[in-house]
Amino acid sequence: MSRKPSESADELLPAATLAFAMLRFASGAAHPALGSTPAGMLRLGEEAYSFLPGPARIPLHDVPQFLARLPSPALLIPSTSRGIAGLTLVGELSGQRASSARHEFANQQAAVEEVASQCGLSAGSRILLEFDTESFILSLAALRIWSQRYVVYVGWNIRPLVGDARASAKLVLFRADRTDSDGGTFPRGAT
Repeated sequence: MSRKPSESADELLPAATLAFAMLRFASGAAHPALGSTPAGMLRLGEEAYSFLPGPARIPLHDVPQFLARLPSPALLIPSTSRGIAGLTLVGELSGQRASSARHEFANQQAAVEEVASQCGLSAGSRILLEFDTESFILSLAALRIWSQRYVVYVGWNIRPLVGDARASAKLVLFRADRTDSDGGTFPRGAT
């Protein structure tokens, strides 16, 4: 599971932007980074993100490009601290761990196809994601690329969107504090 030769970082950018948006949404349930930040160092969660086990602090505006340039699909795990996420490259896994990761991706891809069919979406259909003060429009084609390149451990669903000219469907995210991206709450176990 490495990058297809035809995939450029620019083609992956909308999918990477979605993956990072999902991490930012999940960080609303996390606590601010504890401790002090040395002078001249970017503050995690406010100015930068760190992807463990790597030590680098990546400026927020550079994170989508960083994710788009990863050499293989990635598992992204939000942490309980804002601005920190676990990153596992599938290309670095072997044996049962690689098999489990491939299974996660296959399940996610199947879920995208199922909800796209249920909502009557085509490759060019526009899908809206809104949370806090952020708003994104992406195509079903970009969502499919996301499902092949990034598993972000945040619950999600796609619902038809009626009466909104911006898109024909809405991507709704669910995070650990039982908040969804529509501003509501969901029952335990409903992800």
